[in-house]
Amino acid sequence: MYEYYEEYSEYVGRKRGQLIIDERFCGRSLEVYTVDGEKLLGLVDEVGCSEIGMFVENTPVIVSRNAILYIVTGLSDVHGAGGKCEKEFVLDENFIGSDVVVKLINGHEIEGRLIKVCKNEIAVAQSNRAIVVPRTSISYIKILRR
Repeated sequence: MYEYYEEYSEYVGRKRGQLIIDERFCGRSLEVYTVDGEKLLGLVDEVGCSEIGMFVENTPVIVSRNAILYIVTGLSDVHGAGGKCEKEFVLDENFIGSDVVVKLINGHEIEGRLIKVCKNEIAVAQSNRAIVVPRTSISYIKILRR
């Protein structure tokens, strides 16, 4: 049993640096916007590397991370340090605190302050909320002020 826990905690530790939306979000409310224009508002039940399980209007819904355009959550929900980005990315933790405009693949723009950067997601603060954007949903990012 102890060996299994050790392997699991090592696995979770590796994945935590790649994703902002992880197992710590279980029991929290999220607004998930998908690439096809849907808005899903619900409670997170389970989080996996490829999917997020939620209850939306008391119905279980499994959302593929590939279908997520962006996620809106409370500003205080995005906490802790992001893992170091591998040098395959120009946008890394050195840009945290910068004012940015994120151009999404559907043409919309999100403007705010960059607060967290991970391998697969970034988080931008807008007043009292945080917007988590998968890197796969980003066309480009303008750095307005560093």
